[in-house]
Amino acid sequence: MKEKIDEGQVTMKAKFVVIFVLAWVFWLTGGCQNRWGQPPAGRVVLPPDITGTWKAEDSPWKIVLSRDGSVTSAVIPLGDVEVRPNQTTKVKMADGSYSTYRAGDCIVEYMPDTRELFVSVEMKDIHIRYLNNVIDGNSIDVLVGQISKDGNTWQADWMSFPNYTAHTPEYPNFKLAVDPNEGVETPLIFEKVTKGE
Repeated sequence: MKEKIDEGQVTMKAKFVVIFVLAWVFWLTGGCQNRWGQPPAGRVVLPPDITGTWKAEDSPWKIVLSRDGSVTSAVIPLGDVEVRPNQTTKVKMADGSYSTYRAGDCIVEYMPDTRELFVSVEMKDIHIRYLNNVIDGNSIDVLVGQISKDGNTWQADWMSFPNYTAHTPEYPNFKLAVDPNEGVETPLIFEKVTKGE
């Protein structure tokens, strides 16, 4: 029994490392482009049943995919904030202070044969300020899984790789970083809430 558990843990770690490396390779080679590059004029990269707004059940995640194979916007769990690739979002907090979320590139991959969708959201710089508490850092979130045949649901595994430093009165320099070898995979079910154009 112990051997089976260890094998499972090794398999999970291997899967994490592969997905994390793929995310960064795609980012370095293509950014927000589809892996086939920019589509020729008039050609749709993502099929119509893949484009549109995807909302996760029991999670703030919401992702809008456009026809050219890119992420138009995403609502991320940290603060339930809507971000856009390569733009900075400023959010007014309840205490009147402001927090900033600077998104980086995104990655969108789709395999028509298996209907598997891969989306990565990079946050280059996050600065959250509330009362006497500050969080600074960056993160990359990876969502990968299969789209149903009817195009209404996306069963995805969510992997998050944050690198945050929290400054609070009790903990002036608390660090949170997730190693790709130690990441946690969270299953999510997304529903299509609006269709693409």
